[in-house]
Amino acid sequence: MENRRIPEIIRILLQQQNYITIREIAALLHVSNKTVRNDLEPVAACLEEYHLFLHKKTGTGVRIEGKEMHKLSLLESVSQKIQQPCSYSPPARKVYIGLRLIACTESCRIYELASELYVSRATIHKDISSLARRFEKYQIQIIRKNNSGISLAGKEHNLRDLMFDLMTEDNGYREFLRIVRDLSCPCSGNFLFDALDYTDTDIRRFISPIMHCGDPYVDSLPFNALITVLLRVLISLMRIIDGHPIQLSAEFVAELRKEPLYPQARHLTLLVEQACHIAFSEEELRYLQTHLLALQNKNLSPDREQTAARELSDALLMAWEQLLHLPFTKDQELRESLMTHLTPAITRIRHGIPIENPMMDTIRAHYSNTLEIVRKSLSMLKLPHLCPVSDDEAGYLALHLAAALDRAKQPLQTILVCHGGAGSSSLLLRKLSTQIPEIQITSQETFLTIQNADLTSADLIISTMELHLPAPIPILQISTLMYDHDIQRLKEVIRDYYKKKNTPAEPGNANGNVK
Repeated sequence: MENRRIPEIIRILLQQQNYITIREIAALLHVSNKTVRNDLEPVAACLEEYHLFLHKKTGTGVRIEGKEMHKLSLLESVSQKIQQPCSYSPPARKVYIGLRLIACTESCRIYELASELYVSRATIHKDISSLARRFEKYQIQIIRKNNSGISLAGKEHNLRDLMFDLMTEDNGYREFLRIVRDLSCPCSGNFLFDALDYTDTDIRRFISPIMHCGDPYVDSLPFNALITVLLRVLISLMRIIDGHPIQLSAEFVAELRKEPLYPQARHLTLLVEQACHIAFSEEELRYLQTHLLALQNKNLSPDREQTAARELSDALLMAWEQLLHLPFTKDQELRESLMTHLTPAITRIRHGIPIENPMMDTIRAHYSNTLEIVRKSLSMLKLPHLCPVSDDEAGYLALHLAAALDRAKQPLQTILVCHGGAGSSSLLLRKLSTQIPEIQITSQETFLTIQNADLTSADLIISTMELHLPAPIPILQISTLMYDHDIQRLKEVIRDYYKKKNTPAEPGNANGNVK
């Protein structure tokens, strides 16, 4: 999304015969002096396209110089842009505000945000109140001051985690991915993330040395992990530049010295230091190391993490087996998938590194009982030396459990009662068996034999006649000659019984739940 202040600044400059100070421009736009100073670089780049240039005179101000015909052409262009401002959706607006609050080196004022986003101050107040609830998850507070605006208070690593999540939700994230995929793509010189003072050109300059370094570690990263590493290093760079270094305890650093991937972290930061002329402290290196550890695959993890992951996997399998009465401890596919996920997850949990699960809404909607079982099982376990497992991590575990439950699904043990002849009974049996995989017909009975049949293991009875039996087993009455539309209706009814049998009950709910 193009920075909409640029056309405004250009129009102000074009309307001046003499120099205008940055303070005067900032007052006209209701933004800070720093914001205007940051905007002048893309302003100058835009002027060059029209054969104009920005002249700065110390102590006097700035003005545009060049031929009048070029100025008129530029004025017409920016006037059209200003008349058609690009609006933000409410979620995009909140992302912008969140990032501005983090990145602002001074307190941020409501009127500045309202001016930048083309909305009322009341709307900004409402958005900030909504953001406050989200920030609580990161143990971050919004500080409101009557005369000096608003700012954020919280630990630096929590602010960086929030910044990471907001950047992945920002409209600029798609452009960030495009640059990573194709470093030769043209850059416009606009801010990639609207709320942050870094253009797409700046970010490509930072990315290029890492992407071209040929480091075996970087080359081995899956694309999603590579994006995570690039964003984490970029955030560290921005926070260092803004004077917000990370702080780690001596005990934590001592623990990290026993872990791998420090040389890889050092190599990455050296590349950035050379490209951006900035130094990463030892604490910054160790902080990056924790994120590299959280991304490593199972085979590269230290023995300690693999052992902890194995113990946690075994404990979860036993807890799920106890809660659901299914042989999960014998499910090798589930055990292996849990180990693969939990080995890097142990590092995240141990060091309190959050992970955003983009599927949480779907998981809550379609696997609510499975998620609740995972939560209950985690509460049953004693996890020494580990932080509490977040709901996002629990959501990933719920997907592994759901996959195992899907493999373990059992067909409905079904008895068929048919009053027709041998030919019609055989045809009906074949139709039901081939077209409705959710049932397994265990026996065929007649009107008389069903009265004394053993029904203890039966889940369902399908009958071509009306039956009244003492056992509490669902009875579905059908016609002897089943047509396609009859089969389809029967499928829909059976699907509910099948789902109820194979969906885990909510913990403590003996009747289960069909959701």
